Amino acid sequence: MESTNSSPERTDREDVLALLADTIEATHTRIAATEAETVEEQELQIKWIRALGYLVGQYRQLLKDEDLDEMATELDLLRRAADLDERAP
Repeated sequence: MESTNSSPERTDREDVLALLADTIEATHTRIAATEAETVEEQELQIKWIRALGYLVGQYRQLLKDEDLDEMATELDLLRRAADLDERAP
């Protein structure tokens, strides 16, 4: 699935985060706008709430993964700089 907002500077992770953010907002709006009056409607609302929780968890995990990737890149740069310092006379 390719996003229509994709650009060369935008990563797949950013596309997925944007999609998740949109879906989270739509799910939250649906939950907030619905009053469950019957048992069936309550059960459906509980399913939507569980879906929202899952989506938020996935969003948070992707953000955490992005932070870890950035830290790994920074660590690599620090190691290279330390290696250059050791080689300098």
